[in-house]
Amino acid sequence: MFPSEAHPMKPTKYAVIDTESSGLFDFAKPADAEGQPRLASLGIIMLREDLSVMAEHDFLVKPEGWQMTPEATAVNGLTTEHLLANGEPIGAILQRYSTLVKEGFVIVTFNAQFDTKVMRGELRRAGMPDLFEQTPNVCLMRACTNVVRVPKKTGSGYKWPKLSEACAFFKIEQPAAHSAIGDTRSAHAILLELHKAGLLPEPEVHFAKNRPV
Repeated sequence: MFPSEAHPMKPTKYAVIDTESSGLFDFAKPADAEGQPRLASLGIIMLREDLSVMAEHDFLVKPEGWQMTPEATAVNGLTTEHLLANGEPIGAILQRYSTLVKEGFVIVTFNAQFDTKVMRGELRRAGMPDLFEQTPNVCLMRACTNVVRVPKKTGSGYKWPKLSEACAFFKIEQPAAHSAIGDTRSAHAILLELHKAGLLPEPEVHFAKNRPV
């Protein structure tokens, strides 16, 4: 089922996250550039070093000067009206996330390039340290590429799998797909599968080549 290059993992505290946003990034621009997407919802599952669950959080963000796009709402079901009525100011959410990073939790997400950039942009807008170089992370999407093995359309090699494709491979149900906490739970389940197989990558800070962060 798995490639043969399994290796033992050292104990690590993980914070599995997923973000739902107001739209998609232009990756040619910095995270906090005008027009870049805003954080609408954040799911977090904190894991102890033995991988037992320490805490679970599901945050909705109250918009301040921005709105959900119709395209984003069609995917995640979040509307500006719902967030205004049920969300909380982003400051406290960013403090919680920053504390996790400063306490040494490794951030784990299914698409680290996207989710960590969402958080980086919001930290900068709030005038807080963006913690870029202090946020080692694990991208489960990349880790799953040679495990799930979804062929590229060109027929050469494997593409980055979708979360749904990885869940199907591991037989993980997704009752709340495209919600932040639902996708965080799916990512958590994938983390456990990769860890069990010795295929969870070592965390690292990913520096983009010739691309703004």
